[in-house]
Amino acid sequence: MKLNQSVQKAAAILRAAAARPDGETASGLARMTGLSHATSLRLVHTLENEGLLMRRPEDGRYVIGRDLLRLGTAAEHAELLPVVSRKPLKRVAEETRETITLSVLRGREALDVVLQIDAPHVIQAVNWVGQRYPLHASSGGKIVLAALDPTRLRRILARPLERRTSATITDPGELQRELGRVRRQGYSVIVDELEDGLASVSVPILGADRRLIGTVNVTGPSFRFDVVRRRAALEHARVAVAEIETELGGG
Repeated sequence: MKLNQSVQKAAAILRAAAARPDGETASGLARMTGLSHATSLRLVHTLENEGLLMRRPEDGRYVIGRDLLRLGTAAEHAELLPVVSRKPLKRVAEETRETITLSVLRGREALDVVLQIDAPHVIQAVNWVGQRYPLHASSGGKIVLAALDPTRLRRILARPLERRTSATITDPGELQRELGRVRRQGYSVIVDELEDGLASVSVPILGADRRLIGTVNVTGPSFRFDVVRRRAALEHARVAVAEIETELGGG
């Protein structure tokens, strides 16, 4: 199989930068990798633009970028979160008697369900593990949108927002106001927005750097999972999230 040489050269630049934790110039990275100065400079600028390299303003040297570090941290969290979360989430399921899911942030704008603990009812949520849902129509998704920087959020809101039900928020201005409430409250709620008859509350899980890494979600049919039960579930979920963050070193 023929390999992509541009990717190989970019990987060489990243490895060279990783070998210089105190930073290296673009010329130095070219020498370390054996690439021409022009090729190295083009790759360095591209990697910097993607957040994989960072140029220090004080001396102009390049170090590994924050986005690359976050990718490594995210992979670690994806492995650890289901392990450290199972016990506290099982307790939340027993306390709320509703379906509990754990979602992990992938990149900046994707949320994957990696763990589900079902409710002891005949009427309950389907198996969501491995699935993704529209961010604007799901409680966990609203947590993700609320955590985005303004530029990325504006880019998302510029796209058409899919209407899943009559209650789905598809107006960008209204969604912006909803996300403001999510930020102030520290949690998110949906009722009939993803699917008619479905209600959910979500609480963010933060890493040691206080950045979003996942969500704990409590979901049930809206006829049973009413406002009183959602409030109670929210408190149970918050206790569980505090335990999870402590296990991850973020509490």
